[in-house]
Amino acid sequence: MRFFVIAWCILVSTAFAIQTGSPKDSPGSTVQGKVLQEAGTEPIRKATVQLTGGDGHSSAEYAATTDADGRFRIENVKPGRYTVAIDHSGLAQSGSGRRSTIVLLPGQGTTDFVFHMQPAATLTGKIVDVDGDPMSDVSVVAHRVGSTSRGMSRRESFGANTNDLGEFRIPNLRAGRYTIEASPQFSLRELRPEKGSVKEREIYATTYYPGTLDEDQSVAVDLHPGDETPINFGLRKSRVYRVSGTLLGVPGGGRLVSIMLKGKDREGEHFLREGGVGDGGRFEFQNVFPGSYTVRLDVIDLHGGGPPSVQMARVSQPIEVSDRDIEGLQLQPDLGGPVRGRLRMDTGQKFDLTQFRVYFIPIDYSEVMWSSGPPEMPPRVNQDGTFEAKNVPGGNYRFAVGSSSNTLPDVFTKSVKLDGRDVTDTGFSVSPGMSLDVVISANGGTIDGMVDDGKGKPVGYAEVVAAPSAEHRVWDLYKQVMTDERGHFNLRGLNPGKYTVMAFEELPAGDIRRPNFLTPYESQGQEIELDEGARRSVDLKLIPADVN
Repeated sequence: MRFFVIAWCILVSTAFAIQTGSPKDSPGSTVQGKVLQEAGTEPIRKATVQLTGGDGHSSAEYAATTDADGRFRIENVKPGRYTVAIDHSGLAQSGSGRRSTIVLLPGQGTTDFVFHMQPAATLTGKIVDVDGDPMSDVSVVAHRVGSTSRGMSRRESFGANTNDLGEFRIPNLRAGRYTIEASPQFSLRELRPEKGSVKEREIYATTYYPGTLDEDQSVAVDLHPGDETPINFGLRKSRVYRVSGTLLGVPGGGRLVSIMLKGKDREGEHFLREGGVGDGGRFEFQNVFPGSYTVRLDVIDLHGGGPPSVQMARVSQPIEVSDRDIEGLQLQPDLGGPVRGRLRMDTGQKFDLTQFRVYFIPIDYSEVMWSSGPPEMPPRVNQDGTFEAKNVPGGNYRFAVGSSSNTLPDVFTKSVKLDGRDVTDTGFSVSPGMSLDVVISANGGTIDGMVDDGKGKPVGYAEVVAAPSAEHRVWDLYKQVMTDERGHFNLRGLNPGKYTVMAFEELPAGDIRRPNFLTPYESQGQEIELDEGARRSVDLKLIPADVN
C-alpha cells in the first residue's frame, strides 16, 4: 500500500483564482481569438469564453467576453492544459463536446484560436399522469447520449421542472441524441395507504421516454441545431413496500439517530432514503421500491458543550425488497470506534513523523463515495509515531498514510499488522481495543518517461495514470501526474507490484478508481512491474480525447 498525498480537494471544494483582464501573477501567454457562427464568418458578440485548468500543481480560471466583432483576449494565462467553455444564450458550442481543450506552453506568447457555435436545440413537452391529466413540479432531465470507440458512456445532462400545465422547456442543448427521464417530487410519492392495503400501494416513479420504468428500454430522441422538438409522455407507477424493524444496541442519552437505506441505480449512483429512529430503536420506511439496499446510521451526539458530533455506523446485513412488506427486522449496527496504532520507519532512522496523517480507505469502493457532510480531518501522527482515530465507522478498511507536503515523494506503506497478522492487502475490520503496527519505507518505486503524440512529438500537460494490477486494484494504489511542458513525467512512491501506465490527452469523465473504469484503455498503455526501490523508464503514446 503506497504512501500518497491527499489533495485538499477531497476535504473541501477546490478554490479557483478567478481572473478577468490582467492578473497580478507572473506573465504568461495571451489567449485571443474569435467566436463565430458555425459554417460561416458571422461573429458572435457577448459570448463568454472561460478557460479552466492548470499545470497539474495549481489551478486557475480565466474568463472574457467577446466584442462586437466576436473577438476576445485573455492575458497572462499560465502554462498548462485548459478546457474552453463558451456560453451564449440560444447557441451551443460546436465540436465533439461542450468544451474544447487547449495546451499553453511556457514562453508561447500570443496564441490565436477560432471557436464556433451553432444554434442550440430546444426540447419541449408535457408530462401527464395515468389519467392523462397534467402533472406539475415534475423534474425532467435530458441526458445526451455519447459513446466512444471504446464503448464508454459519457453524458451531458440538462433539466427543467414542469409548470402548472405539466409543460416543460429545456433550451440551449447541443445537437445529438438524448434520453429523457421524468421524476416526480417526493410530495407525489409520500402516500400513506392503510396497512395491508396492497391494491393502492403504487406511487409515481421515475419514468423514461416514451413511458417505461426501465432505462434500458428508453428511446433516445434526436435533437437538431435550431430545432424545437416536442415530446409528451406520462409518468408510470410502481408497486412500493414498507420496511420496518428495530435497531439493536442504539445509543441513547442525548443522541439522535438517523437511518438511511442506500440502493444503486443502473449507473451506479446512490439512491438514499432517510428516516428517524424512534423509542426502542424502532424505524419504518414507507414507499420503498423493489431492490437491494444497505443500511447506514448517523449517530448525532448533542452533549459536550460544543458543536454536535456525528458518528457513522453501518449494518452489514443487506435488505432485499421484492414483492411484499418487510416487517420485524432486527438490525445490529456496527458502531465502529477508535483505531489506534504506531508508525515507524523500516530502517529505524529518526524521522519527523508529525508531518503524516493517517487515512482509512473503505475496501468497498461505493463506501468511499458515500458520505454525509464534510469528512473529519484525518488524525496526525505524533512524534513518537502513535496515532488515534476516535470515530472510525464500522466496516472493512485498508490503511494509508499521507501528507499535505511533497517533501517525501518516495515514501510508501510497507506493512500493516494487527495482532501479528499482516493486513496490508487484506485490510481489517474495526474492533474494540485494536492497535495497528505500521511500517513505512522511503524506498518506493519510480516510473518516469516521455509521452508523445504517436508521431514523435512530445505532449506537454498530458494526464498520466498508473493503475495497479487487477488483483490489487484498490482506491489508494492509483497514482496520477501531469507531464511537464516537455512531455516528461515522473511517478514516485509506488508500491512494489504490477502497473499499467497510460497517458491521456483528456481523462475520461468519471472517477478513474471506479472498478473496471480504465479497462477499455489498458491495451493502449504499458505494463510495468516494480520491485521495492526500482526505477523504470517508459515511453507512452498519447490516448486521444474521446470523440462523441
